[in-house]
Order: sequence, then C-alpha cells, then structure tokens
Amino acid sequence: MEEMENTFGALLRQLPSDTEVPGLLEDITRTGLGSGLEFEEIKLLPEAVQQFYIELPIQITVVGGYHDLATFVSGVASLPRIVTLHDFEIKPVDSKVPTKLRMSILAKTYRYNDEGLKK
Repeated sequence: MEEMENTFGALLRQLPSDTEVPGLLEDITRTGLGSGLEFEEIKLLPEAVQQFYIELPIQITVVGGYHDLATFVSGVASLPRIVTLHDFEIKPVDSKVPTKLRMSILAKTYRYNDEGLKK
C-alpha cells in the first residue's frame, strides 16, 4: 500500500496546479527560443474537465528550421510536467524560402481534478 501511495504521489507531482501553469508556459517558451524558433502564437484554450483530471490545451505556432522544430518537440517532451503534443501541421513560410517552416501544434497539459473524487 505504501509503495502504491508513493507511486501515486509521484504521478500527481507531474500534474501542475493552477499556479504552476504560468511557469509551464515559460518553460515551453524558453524551450522554443532556446531551439532557435520564433513564436507567432501561444494561446491557452478552454479547459476540458474530465473525472480525475482537467486538460489544459495550448495552441502554439512557431517558425524556424526543420531541425529547430525537432529540437523544440524533443525539449517539450523532456519537461518535468506531462505535456502531450497533438494535431501538428508544418508548412513552408514562403515558397521562395522552403527551409523556413511554420509549425502549428496543440500542446496539452493536465492538472489533477480533486473535485472528481467528491462526485
């Protein structure tokens, strides 16, 4: 039982609370800038409430080279918080400069829904 509680506690620490979301956005931004990307958009979308967690979607649009985009995705996957990446689209910014790409991606992070246990 103690081992299960320790595992559960470790998993909960990966779910940010409300007050940690700004820090997560800073981490995502820092990861993108450190990868050599330019941010066009980073926008919080409406939350999706589930029984045990709340999904926090973040729409991100960045511009950079192919390898810079890959470095960014890898960096986001390495963050200490759970962040999943969905629905990405990569297109050239300009047909005259095919190496400069725009990536639109939906990042989702999650926070614990303690109200779900009360139902």
